[in-house]
Amino acid sequence: MVMVQSVAVIGLGAMGAPMARRLQDAGFDLTVCDAREAALLPFARSGARIVRTAAQCAAADMVIVMVATPAQARQVLLGDEGLRAGLQEYRAPLVALMGTMAPETVREFEVTLRLAGMRLVDAPVSGGAMGADQGTLTIMTGGAAEDIAVVEPVFACLATNRFHCGPVGAAQTVKILNNILGIVSSLMSAETYRLALEYGLELNQLARVFETGTGRNWISAGKDGPAAMYASMLSAQSFDAGLAIVRKDLKLAKELASQVKGNYPLVNGLSQLADALGEETLDTWQRLAQTVQPSQ
Repeated sequence: MVMVQSVAVIGLGAMGAPMARRLQDAGFDLTVCDAREAALLPFARSGARIVRTAAQCAAADMVIVMVATPAQARQVLLGDEGLRAGLQEYRAPLVALMGTMAPETVREFEVTLRLAGMRLVDAPVSGGAMGADQGTLTIMTGGAAEDIAVVEPVFACLATNRFHCGPVGAAQTVKILNNILGIVSSLMSAETYRLALEYGLELNQLARVFETGTGRNWISAGKDGPAAMYASMLSAQSFDAGLAIVRKDLKLAKELASQVKGNYPLVNGLSQLADALGEETLDTWQRLAQTVQPSQ
């Protein structure tokens, strides 16, 4: 089995940057690629190889692609300065596509890359920027078992939980389903805890009650309390950027539901609800974040 010694990370946003830092700290030969000079600067200082095009990442044993949209992924993989354009004779990296996108899009990329001699692992993540920083992500993988085995030492630096979900595309399906539940929990929990504040209740105590009852979810399970969870989410990226991701993820969920039998009024309704969210939701999140105690 081929051992991964060099890793390139394309996309140094709220998730990609902390993931890249962990890989460098773990001793992997790191290359980073991003269009923003400010994102590259910390890695230049730490001794990573800095490149500006995805094609320059093709010499790595493994390439992690952590970009926001399918269009960006297509450009990174297949564009004029993409990975495919940078392939060297007798050498092709294993590609881990770690953003969230439609399963059929990932399967399309896998076929195209395979024809060029590259292998692809479908590997979306859950756990947010905090999980990326702490190495406690959950990674869902789709692909051949032998390819999953190759990337396992890399993923072990990033995630405490790793699940092989099936062939390429299966992990994206699981991630979208996970996002449905996660988004519902985060949005409804915010309004629930805001109601609790207005009625004079203490949020951490309330979360402990929820943890022992049917209201349990990932917000109530946070060890630092619900207020700290919302403060962390607001600090990781702008509210508008986070809301854009929520809308994208719920659109993917709606598309997933439209392709199979069954009626899914709540999934469809969530997508419409997310389109209407704005200042009121931001105000609620900020109100919760303001209650964080200094020790938290």
